[in-house]
Amino acid sequence: MTLRDRSWSVVSTTTFGLLVACGPSAPIGGTEGDSEDSTGTSTGATTNPDPTRPMTTTPDPSVGTGDVTGEPSTTDTPPITTGPEDTTTGGGSDSCCEAHGTPGCNEDAVVECVCAQEAFCCAFEWDQNCVDIAMGDCMATCEDPGTTTDEPGTTTTGEPAGACDEIITFEMQPSEATYDGGWMLGMSMLGEGEIAQYNQFGGGSFMYEPDIPCDDTWYIWARARDNGSEDSYFATLDGEPMPEAIFEGDCTNGGDDYHWTVLNWRDQMAMACDYVANPWAPDWTTGVHQIVFSYREALAMGRILITNDETYVPM
Repeated sequence: MTLRDRSWSVVSTTTFGLLVACGPSAPIGGTEGDSEDSTGTSTGATTNPDPTRPMTTTPDPSVGTGDVTGEPSTTDTPPITTGPEDTTTGGGSDSCCEAHGTPGCNEDAVVECVCAQEAFCCAFEWDQNCVDIAMGDCMATCEDPGTTTDEPGTTTTGEPAGACDEIITFEMQPSEATYDGGWMLGMSMLGEGEIAQYNQFGGGSFMYEPDIPCDDTWYIWARARDNGSEDSYFATLDGEPMPEAIFEGDCTNGGDDYHWTVLNWRDQMAMACDYVANPWAPDWTTGVHQIVFSYREALAMGRILITNDETYVPM
């Protein structure tokens, strides 16, 4: 062997030692990813032509960028970035009463109510179906011009936001009332049609819940049952006053029929026809309000009428 050959042996032996000390170990029977044919010859590995000499290999540039220690590369796969997380619940600056291309709307309670029925409204967009549910089932507040939002959950109403700009009159039938105790829906034997009637047992009351369309003073008329001196009821508006007011259908102690009487308020300690307010006309804002009647003397009542026209007298 020449000096050149001996030098090569020294270098190769040293390189072999380093590879043994630092390189990854392979399981017996082949490296992961190799396969053998039926003769036992590996088809995926390179054959060393001289088994007495160690074989060096050149890293495959197509496989990773790891170092010679076999540690995994940290730059093989670029990091994956994600956009904002999907929003599937509530929140939004647009009106609950108008369709828009983003999910949710500007009333948290309405959003919760609507999305309990239709999750699409909080996951994708607030379409017309969402608007219909909001206004029909979930008491959405449709903001009027002049209404501004100071901060979430509060509003400041300017003039004349919500105020009525026309005369509005509507009736409510006894079948639209809610009954409890001894009160129930019935039919009149005097030609009045539907009536709320009391069976003289169980106390209770009947309640109307008019949906007031705008802010104004509202006059409430009732088809009171006038049966001589038995012509009065107890009444409250939105739960007031307590104790209940007395509503007198007629303070003349005469008659035997139904007739229109504007709602009045007599204190329970006052004499007949001595009123706290006549007419008793509440200043109601837009929304649902409550009118509750209960038994005092009269055993029945027909329909009611509500108007913002102080001069109107139903016939």
